[in-house]
Amino acid sequence: MKIIRQSLVFGLVSLMLTGCWGAKEIEHLAYVNSIGIDYVNGNVVFYTKMISFTNIAKKESGAVSNKELVSIGKGKGKTVDEAIFDLYKTAQQRLSWSHVKTLVFTEAALRQDVIHSILDQMDRYFEFRYTIWTMATRGSIEDMFNVYPTQNMSTLYSQLNNPLDRYSQSSLVAPLYLYKFIWKWEEDGQILLLPVLSINEDSWIENKKSSPQLQQDGICAIQNKKLTGCFKLDDIKGLRWMEKKTVRTPLMLQIDQEPIAMMIMSKIKPSIEPKLSDGKLTFQINVKVQGSITEQEKPATEKELVDLASKEIRRQIQKTYLIGLKSGTDLLGLSNMVYRSNPKEWHRLKEDGKLPLNPESLGEIDVNVDLVDVGIAKIIKK
Repeated sequence: MKIIRQSLVFGLVSLMLTGCWGAKEIEHLAYVNSIGIDYVNGNVVFYTKMISFTNIAKKESGAVSNKELVSIGKGKGKTVDEAIFDLYKTAQQRLSWSHVKTLVFTEAALRQDVIHSILDQMDRYFEFRYTIWTMATRGSIEDMFNVYPTQNMSTLYSQLNNPLDRYSQSSLVAPLYLYKFIWKWEEDGQILLLPVLSINEDSWIENKKSSPQLQQDGICAIQNKKLTGCFKLDDIKGLRWMEKKTVRTPLMLQIDQEPIAMMIMSKIKPSIEPKLSDGKLTFQINVKVQGSITEQEKPATEKELVDLASKEIRRQIQKTYLIGLKSGTDLLGLSNMVYRSNPKEWHRLKEDGKLPLNPESLGEIDVNVDLVDVGIAKIIKK
């Protein structure tokens, strides 16, 4: 009986141990941090970026850290999968895809076939997650992946891997998760606004040498699974007033191009109201926002500041809308409001999968600015 019990115990322990035999040690895996997709001469070029975790560990322990080691891999193929397997040929360890934080497209890669291919891969393979930051660049992915943050910080804390942190301080273009990218890509009536990053070589210097840094540079717009255009930041400032997630954003108030005051705007509540009259479709936009004075160059009443802010917000929304129209892009997402509120009417009015819009389609823009904090400012109350 004793021998039988010992045999059972030995058998159970053996079964428990077998579950670990196939496990990989951390140092035996190569963790992919970011993915880049380019399209060159009919081929998909697939980039991977891997970073060393040594720097992060040293910072935690208080030890002196060296510059972070960044490794960039590249594979080519007619499809995304073929490009990935081309990359596998030179990989020295198994690549782990479970820690990917960012997906970057070049402007050339924003094609229906390429996007379908990468989304199909990520949807089928179990290691990929849907909470991956998705963005685009007009430049080189290799150059973008080789940019180091200032102060020897890990690239985990750069705009490439953590755009939400900077967005909370200065909100211009909202970061985009992969699951939202897929939703806006697939659904009719949606406009997909993909944030664009570029490299700024002029704003930062470290140890008397230029220190290139990533910067937000606008958006690329996709509608009905087609790229309709990429727009610079100065042309799309009106988008922040239509985004509920805008945390805080600056607004310069001017008269005849002379600065009057700087306001920080927050708690933005936009709404779009479609109106159909005599077969003519128009849209009324309402924006409620709170403002705080952070700098004032010339004396002005509270009413004057509020009026200037309302006028400037209205102007920026109008400018963004009209710039979008030039390339047939519904930057403000007006079409989607009809699709959601009255899908039957949307299907009746649509042309080539979207509503036909013109300058007159944008009706009244009502902006309500609530000035909540003026600080010790040069304000004359009347």
